[in-house]
Amino acid sequence: MEIRQITEDKDYYLEMLLIADPQENMIRRYLDKSDMFVLEDAGEVLTIGVVEHMKNKRCELKNLVTAQEYRRQGYGTYMVNYLSEYYSVTCDVMYVGTGNNSNTLDFYKQCGFVNSHIVANFFVDHYEKPIYENGIQLTDMIYLKKNLDVVLDVKRVVDMAMHAGKILLKNGGEIFRVEETIKRICGRFHVNHVDIFSMSHGIFVSAENENGEAYTKVNHVPLSSSHLGIVAEVNELSREISAGRVKLEEAEERLEKIEKIPPKKRWFQYMAAGLASGTFALMLGSSVSEAVAAFLIGFLSYVWVLFAGKHNLSKIIVNIVGGVIMTVLALAFMHIPFLPILKLDGMMVGAIMPMIPGVAFVNAIRDIADTDFLSGLVRMIDALLVFVYIAIGVGVTLSIYNTMMGGILR
Repeated sequence: MEIRQITEDKDYYLEMLLIADPQENMIRRYLDKSDMFVLEDAGEVLTIGVVEHMKNKRCELKNLVTAQEYRRQGYGTYMVNYLSEYYSVTCDVMYVGTGNNSNTLDFYKQCGFVNSHIVANFFVDHYEKPIYENGIQLTDMIYLKKNLDVVLDVKRVVDMAMHAGKILLKNGGEIFRVEETIKRICGRFHVNHVDIFSMSHGIFVSAENENGEAYTKVNHVPLSSSHLGIVAEVNELSREISAGRVKLEEAEERLEKIEKIPPKKRWFQYMAAGLASGTFALMLGSSVSEAVAAFLIGFLSYVWVLFAGKHNLSKIIVNIVGGVIMTVLALAFMHIPFLPILKLDGMMVGAIMPMIPGVAFVNAIRDIADTDFLSGLVRMIDALLVFVYIAIGVGVTLSIYNTMMGGILR
């Protein structure tokens, strides 16, 4: 079952629209300039809704009809709720006009509409033949209105906002950015009573609807590597949502796509690691030859890092073995006969850089500065442990080398 918007061949649905509005020329007065939505199930039309935009951020539900055999099954209510949510992005109030039929009036009131005003003798003045419903002739048009500020499902909004926050936190976003994004998204969709508590590996959100009913959700977010491209995409989406340019359904779809953004190609990451290693080596005083060696070591070490990440190996194993690989390669370069004299520290100081968790370390400092001490300490410890693991790999390798080679180091 899905709802889709009809932009062409609206006359195809005219016969069904005439069930709710029995005069064709009255339908044609608004059909072409209005939006039409169809609720379908396996290609069969269940319900049709037609909405016309008005001035001052208002709209009017001009026609709502459900096929006779599918009435009293909730399809009309489903369509009204969908339209209310859809137009809440661009409109503040939705109107609907109907005759003095108690069943119809009760239906709209159950959907959140309240009395607005009456246009006297509307059906008498505009329709060629009398219209009867439940044996009563319709004369006056009774208008009802609905404030679109409160039509959204709090649970759905909170779920979407938390999804955005989880993506940010998972990919290296700061705690303040995560909480600010969730608040902005909830505020845009009129969920104003919301409390957020974020840590480095979890998000807690509690929100209330207009009736004071609370909805609480907790998400665990494991510590992982950063992807600042994804963080930038979520930030951009958050700004568009705040500006009112994105409705709820579109935001949900875009978050799904953002979460699936793949990392850069492997060869690109290898080259980036190599260039970072060589560049840092030069910046930190190494010779050109040592910088070239650092480039190759960084390149080859990152092959291991991505291989280990693909197979979900422990961070301890990844960094200890990474330290071993870097040290072995640096020692090997030192003993190649035709190369100029290379210093171990000149190569290692650059080659180690791609494995340093710089983003996590800086975010930890930022969180502590923002008084998020718990999150900052967790991230700080996680980053410092990476340094320890690398140091273990380097230290063990050098110890073995000193033992086997008699400490011959240049």
